[in-house]
Amino acid sequence: MNSLFKRIIRKILVTYQSKVRGLFTSTNIETYGYCNRKCSFCFNSDSFPDREVGIMDENLYYKIIDELSDLGFAGRISPHFYGEPLLDTRLVNLISYARKKCPYAYIRFSSNGDLLTEELLLKLLENGLDMILITNYDDYEKDNLINLSQKYHNYVIYRNFRSMNMVNRAGELFERNNENINKPCLRPSNQLVINWKGNVLLCCNDYYEKHVFGNVKNESIMKIWNSDEFKKYRKRLSKEGGRGEIDICRNCDI
Repeated sequence: MNSLFKRIIRKILVTYQSKVRGLFTSTNIETYGYCNRKCSFCFNSDSFPDREVGIMDENLYYKIIDELSDLGFAGRISPHFYGEPLLDTRLVNLISYARKKCPYAYIRFSSNGDLLTEELLLKLLENGLDMILITNYDDYEKDNLINLSQKYHNYVIYRNFRSMNMVNRAGELFERNNENINKPCLRPSNQLVINWKGNVLLCCNDYYEKHVFGNVKNESIMKIWNSDEFKKYRKRLSKEGGRGEIDICRNCDI
């Protein structure tokens, strides 16, 4: 299918799904909860309490993708939360399944790039990956990743962590004068976050599962998304001052 035509169709579908049907426009699915790094500005750092970590059951992943397929989902699908996706040896097959079931979705994930090779990148692209965002977390540049980003510039974005705008992870990472406290936050209205256990969380900063709205093992995505409790939180956060009413949002600077 022509890539330009596909992008046009995707944009139309995403606009319809979000504006008319009230659906999320992106979903993070944590297939693998472990990471090979302990960056100081991440929840995986030793300075943060450990959380229960594991790997998503493949059948649960298939169930999630099947439900997205039934919705005609055309938004972003990202197989990660705070783990390193490339540690998941099933990743190529998982992406392949998502592409077959959700042909118009935009499949992208973020990685530290430690395990990325050209061979693996080509397998991922051949099986439906649209984009990989590589962040170098070391103090020196990595020629192999730079070369991949230059050779496959339409599919690989490379950046150094020092160029990133650090966020405070819902106030857990560091204290900062929060200028956003009275601003609405639409992230929970646009983003569906599912951790490796199948729990649907408030947003991508809810590392410790402080706000769980259901589990996709036992309920459908739409039942959870349309639940009164989830709607109440999204409505509250869409208004000025709503952040101050929710513990993990109160100090968040996103």
